[in-house]
Amino acid sequence: MAERDGLFSTPNRPVESLAVQASSAIARREQTQFEVLVRHLLHRFFHNELLSPDDETKRVMLLSYAAALPGLLVALFLFPAYHAFPPAPLHRPFWSQAGDHYFYVSYPFVVMGIATVYEWDLLFPDLLDVFVLSNLPIPMRRLFAARVLALAIFLSLVLLGTNGLGIVFFPMIAELPGIGRHFLAHAIAALMSGTFAATTFLALQGILLNTLGEHLFRRITPLLQGASLMVLLAVLLVFPMVAQSLQALLTSNAAAVRSFPPFWFLGIYERILAGPSAPLIFHTLAHTGCWAVLLMIACTLLTYPLAYRRRVRQLIEGASFIHKTSRTAGPIERLLHASILLLPAQRAIFHFVSQTILRNQRQRVMLAMYGGLGIAIALSEMLVLRTSSGHLHLSLLPEGIRSAVPIMAFWTIAGLSSVLATPIDRRGAWLFQVLLGRARADHLAGARLWITLWALLVSLGTVLVLHPLSPASLRNIPATVDQLFIAVSVSFLLADIFFLNARTLPFTHLRKGSITDLPLRVVRYFVLFPFFVAVLVGLEPWIESNVHHLLGLVCILGGLHLLLVHEHTRSVQDSAAALPADDADDFPQSLGLRDS
Repeated sequence: MAERDGLFSTPNRPVESLAVQASSAIARREQTQFEVLVRHLLHRFFHNELLSPDDETKRVMLLSYAAALPGLLVALFLFPAYHAFPPAPLHRPFWSQAGDHYFYVSYPFVVMGIATVYEWDLLFPDLLDVFVLSNLPIPMRRLFAARVLALAIFLSLVLLGTNGLGIVFFPMIAELPGIGRHFLAHAIAALMSGTFAATTFLALQGILLNTLGEHLFRRITPLLQGASLMVLLAVLLVFPMVAQSLQALLTSNAAAVRSFPPFWFLGIYERILAGPSAPLIFHTLAHTGCWAVLLMIACTLLTYPLAYRRRVRQLIEGASFIHKTSRTAGPIERLLHASILLLPAQRAIFHFVSQTILRNQRQRVMLAMYGGLGIAIALSEMLVLRTSSGHLHLSLLPEGIRSAVPIMAFWTIAGLSSVLATPIDRRGAWLFQVLLGRARADHLAGARLWITLWALLVSLGTVLVLHPLSPASLRNIPATVDQLFIAVSVSFLLADIFFLNARTLPFTHLRKGSITDLPLRVVRYFVLFPFFVAVLVGLEPWIESNVHHLLGLVCILGGLHLLLVHEHTRSVQDSAAALPADDADDFPQSLGLRDS
């Protein structure tokens, strides 16, 4: 009877869903302090200020897909070369195969180098780590070990993720004799190439931190990032030229060839794949590559702990330096104020951009990427390998020299426009609305003049640098005047075009991404940019042929510049009266202080 009454009694536990019961049945494992630290530091590598706060996960996924796909796409592209041209049972010629292998050892070298440079400021502790994590009851050795493990996991994921598809699919598509040996050669060469690139930049940063100190290292960091990205992108962009001349390069026995790192890992690839039957040069290159990887790993293991300790100490103590006011800024500022910065609003925004653009890590990395890409594309268009008396030497193509000015101007203006449109901290954007009100045309003119001035300096500097290196046909007076005219006109017009839709002050507006952004960027950089450069290069001989052609273009382009400036001023004035929907919620009610 008591058992029967128990059927109607109140249960000891309330009714729970199946999901709750299933989760409660499994005992949750308690995470250790070290595991929590590693997860936190690893999360920061993928979610940091270099990514937009609104779509950081989507951007990480897009970057991952973009970096992983080339290995598969190149393998699919090469399928006809191995199975249709020439037909089976013949095989692709040896040096053509070596050119294919060269891509798969140079690509991880470039990608791992870019990934390490991209995460430059996160390779060592920053202020957040020192003043937050160091105050917690965490031993310094455990904190150091967690960062090392998180860094190793991050670099390993990038290395395996970007090379996994190539390692799997290329040997299967090539179907060379001994496919197992091909898998092994491909995997070892690609992984060693990426490891060498990552450890090289880690060792470089460790050496500089130990020798120069925190303050001087911070000052040269943008230059180092720009130069590193330029070299890495140039290695990737000159791949077609190097692959076509691979036999001549490697048989020339030149010192520069033996000192080129991607060739070392190509030697490892061919040495493992072909064995002792590989040409002698690959034996030498493979030996150099193995020692280079061991040397960089040893250098990283030696310098990283020392640089880590010094970085933490200098962040706690503060970098001691004497701030010196530049004496050359006064005359330059007075000249700018008397010539182009005639209005106070223009001067305010101009100097605000100058003082702000290098203060944030994301802006510095973006400038380095755009600048490096512009220089790399210009070099890939200009340089060509020529054979003379059995020796190889680099030559400059006249068409490449002509295209260098519009290329540098385009990527300079594109990079600066993107950086100025990237917000730094929108929580203080309300201050500009209090002091200045809505952005007016004279405010935006200061930013446009800043971009135009730097584009002029870069374009004219390109002309001056390339003029002594140009052939005689490009050093005469008509060609020189034409180059200067192209530099000036392109700098003004591209700045006007890129700034035509600007409606907000620099660094203060967050533009949310949309599904139409990617196609527009593809059209801009892969369709309009080559067309723009080709048109200008084709026009230059026509301009040089007659002075009337030059004067006519001066009038046309000058009128187009005035028209674009007038249209931008009119559109800014028309939109100034209406308050955008995204700003109406934050200002003036919340002053941008409310958490998003």
